[in-house]
Amino acid sequence: MLRYPSLPPSFFQANRQRLASELPAGTAGIIFANELLPGEADTVLPFQQNSNYLYLTGIETPGGLLWLYPEAPTEEAREVLFIQPPSPEKKLWEGWSYGLEEAQARSGVRYVRPLSEWPSFWRRMASRLHSVGLDFNEHDRQTHGYLPSPAHRFARRLQQELPGHSIVRLAPILARLRMVKSPEEITLLRQAITLTAQAYHLILNLIRDGVMEFELEAEILRFFTLHRATLAFPPIIGGGERACILHYTHNSQPLQDGTLVLIDMGARLGSHCSDLTRTVPVGSITASTEKYLHWVADVQQYAQKQLRPGLSIELWHKQVTSYIQEGLKALGLLPTDAPPDAYKRYFPHGIGHFLGIDVHDVGSRYDPLPVGAVVTCEPGLYIPHQGIGIRIENDLWLTQNGCENLSAELPDLLGL
Repeated sequence: MLRYPSLPPSFFQANRQRLASELPAGTAGIIFANELLPGEADTVLPFQQNSNYLYLTGIETPGGLLWLYPEAPTEEAREVLFIQPPSPEKKLWEGWSYGLEEAQARSGVRYVRPLSEWPSFWRRMASRLHSVGLDFNEHDRQTHGYLPSPAHRFARRLQQELPGHSIVRLAPILARLRMVKSPEEITLLRQAITLTAQAYHLILNLIRDGVMEFELEAEILRFFTLHRATLAFPPIIGGGERACILHYTHNSQPLQDGTLVLIDMGARLGSHCSDLTRTVPVGSITASTEKYLHWVADVQQYAQKQLRPGLSIELWHKQVTSYIQEGLKALGLLPTDAPPDAYKRYFPHGIGHFLGIDVHDVGSRYDPLPVGAVVTCEPGLYIPHQGIGIRIENDLWLTQNGCENLSAELPDLLGL
């Protein structure tokens, strides 16, 4: 019933086995699905699944939980998926949803139970445990506060009712596991990246004076939808000085001849995201503007050559920004005696981030990168007083000897 490609049950089974092997003795892992959030009047906000629950089960619907307890005395209590089966009313209004057998086939979990059985199951098993592993959103870029998720509410109940049980943080374990992409994930990422590259070639023919930024956005959405994909994030389509607004998403203004348009977009295909940026001329541009484009492309190539397993994103950022600092001096944008962090005036963001189920995927920017990680590489140059904003972003896969540019099919300098 799903319109997009999905990973095989063996993928989720392997992920659960890896997590189970990491659980401390006497610990059961409980990973909750996200819930629907209310909107205005009788609406709900668009649903987004808990990424870790998705990684472990493949189930996209709200409400449910995964129980993992390798030391359980019986097989049917070691790995259990609890879901809310669809009611007749839900089927009438919303149509298909996972039944118990369908959830079993999708996830590869042998024992799938109605969510109504969870309270009694928990009471039977709680006395056997020393601790409970819970999954909280600990992403270091989550700065918008938190809503009391099912995991938060369960943690409060646990501390009140069974204060002798300790809580184990699953987020660091799952982040480490998710950093290393499986062959199935790389295949899906390649497909999402290819769709994004094709969308760039499609809209390249539409870029001209007077075209509205939202017209390009509409064509991107149309193309992704026709190819079973969705938007990984709201596209950034900034012409001229608007490209200097890093997360510009109004996309409301016309393109102007002689300027640049920065386009940051990505397809989400099934459970995985791509994230690519290109900066394209609108008509003819000046020689100095073209020089800036080539310089950012040079930084992109330099950054890719530096990336290798064992290097952290933080150290990689420092290496590349040292190169950027010297380049800005050579361009005449910084004086030769500029302080070491003067580059931030023209390059105020990071060199890259993890990519996978989430656009800004989990992982520590301070720890050594493992073979199999996927990160973005996005050097840029922003000169607001000249109306110039440039960014070139590729998706890179860490290999034994360095990295592979998964987005190599899309030229860094598009439209020149």
